[in-house]
Amino acid sequence: SGSAFAAELGTMKIREEIDALTTMGLEPVRFLVVPRVLAAVTMTPFLAVFANLFGLIGGAVVMRSLGFPLVSYVNQILSAVTVRDLLGGLFKSLVYGIVVAGIGCLRGLQTTTGASAVGQSATSAVVSGIVLIAIVDGVFAVVFYALGL
Repeated sequence: SGSAFAAELGTMKIREEIDALTTMGLEPVRFLVVPRVLAAVTMTPFLAVFANLFGLIGGAVVMRSLGFPLVSYVNQILSAVTVRDLLGGLFKSLVYGIVVAGIGCLRGLQTTTGASAVGQSATSAVVSGIVLIAIVDGVFAVVFYALGL
């Protein structure tokens, strides 16, 4: 998560481990940031599929407990959800992974001195991530609406 990235990189910055990497000739962004962003981009679509699957299972359990036939629920899902919806959700999850990991790493690398700065960086990563997700989601809504998706 972004807060974990911010806390870890912030701690490394306070301990001057990032300066040590630079001294050894390693680029901190390539060595520390890129793997975290790639991991987030790789895993967020899987998490999205997992969450969607369990959301559908939860909906089926609720509908079944209310006495609705499972076949009706499945038919409604199949008629309402398109491949376009699924691909759009996967694309959005990729972008959200970039946003959350990127802002977490940025806030971690911006950490100043002192232990309290690590907490501030983690908090800043969470708040910035939430705000950016809301903004990006709004942009997606406008673009998808304009494209008729």
